[in-house]
Amino acid sequence: MADSNRFQDFIKNIGEKISNLTTLEIKTIIGDYVVDANDRVAPRADAEFKVIFSKIDLIDGDMTTHLSTEMLNDRYEWLREFHARKEARGHEIINDNINAVKSLIELYKSQAG
Repeated sequence: MADSNRFQDFIKNIGEKISNLTTLEIKTIIGDYVVDANDRVAPRADAEFKVIFSKIDLIDGDMTTHLSTEMLNDRYEWLREFHARKEARGHEIINDNINAVKSLIELYKSQAG
């Protein structure tokens, strides 16, 4: 019975952690900026910055990307490509994390049984 309770606690803990990971945010920022304690990005006083910001809803699969108008300029094509690679890597990381959780559950089941 104790193993069953530990397994349930383990699953509950994973569920709580996963519920906090429903959104992946990818930020590519150039310029003079500061990051506050809540990970919000703001330009330094009298400075400007350019940003590409993507938000991926891991449940629905919806993805929204915001970018500064100037980033549409050919001069920043390399940066848009860099950001696109980060988005693709983000999807890989998500899949790797899901597979790791599955493996942990299977490992725990095999040890508990």
